[in-house]
Order: sequence, then C-alpha cells, then structure tokens
Amino acid sequence: MYKKTILEDPFTKLFKKALFSLSYLKKNDKIIVSASGGLDSTALLFLLHSINKYKVIVAHVDHAIREDSIKDKMFVKSLCMDLKIQFFSKTLNPNSKNKKDSPEEWAREKRYEYLRNLCKKTNSDWIMTGHHCNDNAETVLMNLSRQAGVTGLSGIPQKNGKIIRPFLSFDKKALCDFVERVGLSFKNDSTNYDLSIPRNFIRKKVIKPWVLKVPSLIKGIYKSTQFFNEWKQSLDHVLIKFIISKLNISNERIDIPLDLINDLPNLGKMRLIQLLFAQEKKLWSKHDLKMLEQFLNTFSVGKTFSLINQWLLLHDRGLIIAKKNIRTESTYATYIRPNKSVLFCNMIYHISINEPKASFSNTNNQELVDWSKFKNKRLQIRMWTEGDVFQPLGMKNKKKISDFLINEKVDRISKKTQSVLTVDGDIAWVCGIRISEWAKITQHTKEKALLTFTPAKRR
Repeated sequence: MYKKTILEDPFTKLFKKALFSLSYLKKNDKIIVSASGGLDSTALLFLLHSINKYKVIVAHVDHAIREDSIKDKMFVKSLCMDLKIQFFSKTLNPNSKNKKDSPEEWAREKRYEYLRNLCKKTNSDWIMTGHHCNDNAETVLMNLSRQAGVTGLSGIPQKNGKIIRPFLSFDKKALCDFVERVGLSFKNDSTNYDLSIPRNFIRKKVIKPWVLKVPSLIKGIYKSTQFFNEWKQSLDHVLIKFIISKLNISNERIDIPLDLINDLPNLGKMRLIQLLFAQEKKLWSKHDLKMLEQFLNTFSVGKTFSLINQWLLLHDRGLIIAKKNIRTESTYATYIRPNKSVLFCNMIYHISINEPKASFSNTNNQELVDWSKFKNKRLQIRMWTEGDVFQPLGMKNKKKISDFLINEKVDRISKKTQSVLTVDGDIAWVCGIRISEWAKITQHTKEKALLTFTPAKRR
C-alpha cells in the first residue's frame, strides 16, 4: 500500500525528475543505500524501492558512540527484511579513534571507508546517501569558519567518485513533508540535539533563526555553491590547459618552472598544487594552505616543504620540484653479482656480462664498463657519504662527490637517495650520472659489462 502512496506523492515526481537527469545512472545499476535509520536515508530507501529501476542493497554503520545505537541498526535491518532487500552492517570501535580526531570526523571517515570497501566487495555501481540542501548549507558555513577557500565554498558535491547524493537540490522541509504525508517511520538520533557539536550548533542556532527571517536562505546558499563550483571548474580548466599541460610530470617527480607560475595570484598557485595532488590529498586544512602559501612565496634554493605522504616540494634553480621523498630504511651496502638483479632503495640494479650486443646508450641509467676492472672483486651498491671521492669520466683529477653532485645540479631530495657502485671499496659509478675514468671502455678492453638501474615497480 505504501508503494502506491509514495508513487502518487508530488515529491516523488520531483525526485524522479532529478534522479533520471543523472545521465551516469543506468537502469539496473546496483546501488548501496547508506541508511542510518534517520528520516533522510529512510526516505531515500523507500523512494528507490518504490521506483524499482535499480538493484538496491542497504549498508548501515553503527558508530557505537551512543548506548542505544544498536536500536538504529535493528530498525534498518527490520526495514530491509520487510522490503526483501539485502542488508549489510558494520559496528565501529570508538576506542580506535585517535585522540586528535573529533568523534564526528572519525565516524564520517570510517563510514565512508566501509561503504567504499563494500562497494568493491559487492560489485556495486554506486553509493547513495541522504544528504540534502540543508546539509550543504551547514557544510558551507562550517567551511567558511575554517577558511577552507574556494573548494569549501563549493559545498557538498552531488557526485564524488561513486558516491551520489540525489537529495542535494531538495531542502529538509520538502523531505519532512513527504515523510509525513506517506507515513514513513524513522529513528531520531539524540546526538543531533547536542549543541556542543559544531554542525548541530550551526543548524539550530544559526541557520534555523536565519531561515525564519529569510525563507529562501537554504536554496540561496545552494545556488551560490553552484556558482562557486563553476568558478572553481573554470579556474581548474585554465590551470590544466595552460599550466599543467606544459609540466614535466612522472610518477616520481614534477618540475614546475617558476617563469610559468610567477604571474599567477596566490590562489592560482595553491590551486595548482591541489590539482596536481588531488588523488593523494583530498582535504586541505587552513594550516596546510597557510604553510603552502608561505613556501610558494618565500623563494630560497634548497628549501623544502613536506606535502603529503612521501612527496616533498623543493625550491631549486628556476624550478619548484615536487618529488617523492623515497624512504631509505634499507640503506646498508648490498652486494651485487654479475647477471643477478638486486633491489636497493626502490631501484633495481643489474650487471650484464658476455652480451655481444652491448653498446653505448644515450641514457645514464645504462653504462658500459671494462669488466676486467670489476671481475673477481667485491661489488657493492651503497649510498654515497660525505668524504666520498672519485675520478669522473673525462677528468684528470679526483673530485668530492658532494661537489660533483652540486656541479651536476642534483637537487637536495635526490641527493638523499644517490647511490654508488663500488669495486673493492673504490667508486666505479655514481649511479645514473657518471662512471669513473678507470672503469671506461678502451681500445684494449676485451670484456665488457653493462650496468643498469631502473625504478622498481610500485604496487
């Protein structure tokens, strides 16, 4: 009976129009509905079930923050049994939360982590949440208080990867009226009334009285976020087309010429960095952005800035270099034998002998040497150290490797992982840059060896 009532309700017509306008949604797509048991997600579940165009399953996350949270789980599970919908759930452990994380942020991150994992496990196409226009307004005001910048002003995205929020253009009142008309039951979360939680304070003490004065407020903020998002997309388009397309980008390094970005306003420079690392860092705090701005605008050769994970930014001559700061836990000297590969500091080293086709190469990752100078001796790969000296190919005298690396304009980050090949303790190759004079091929060479090193494939 409820299905007919829902399908005949005027809100359903509006919802179907918004839903069917999402061109990426296809008939029979498998959708995970993130259901808390509250009004919003319950309305979403019943609407999708009534429309009956998609394969729907339900996921519930019990954050275990409230003593009675198990009742929400049982309520959602009961709904799924009645609707004959597959039900999945996970109960979190609040004791696993880091002290520095707020309960709300911790719960949110863990919830989405579970939903994404479940999406892969069940081969689902999409995850749907019940976020609506009021949630968007609250998020924008919270982001304003955090000085989150243009991205924060763009509000909640309707689509973020596989996550879709089909209610985003509807306000809370429209959902409440719909639920009341069709007679749906739902659970109220008592923590929604806790004003010590910033989002609740904004909802109850800021937005609610504001709406009484300006009834169009929620829709107005939503329209504004759409404009902000268009501005952001326009800026991103310009940066991608005219800046990023001209950069030298690899998996390990990105070179950003200063003359390409000097005329950019600060916002453009910072947004450029955000775009380059969008896959690795989603959220930038006020502190992140402040420190990044200081780095970008205080040029000093050799100055570094820890960006994310293993990435560092480095001021170099005429460049800002973004480079993976490769961890070097295993830096002990490693023995290497002919025709055997060894892994050292995320690089694979190999010495090939008796190869008739071996010839000189244009790349420094390969070097031909006189094998008679290496044969039957102790061969090792190790990190260079202060005090190391060698005689670079083409030079008459020995040179400190520290000076040699400076002359070769090796950046500060790369110096940390610069390796050398030694023969009975003497340096034969500053790997990837130059061999020693004594190791070179001559007209008297009878046996050749090919030295190679290549990046290890990352999983």
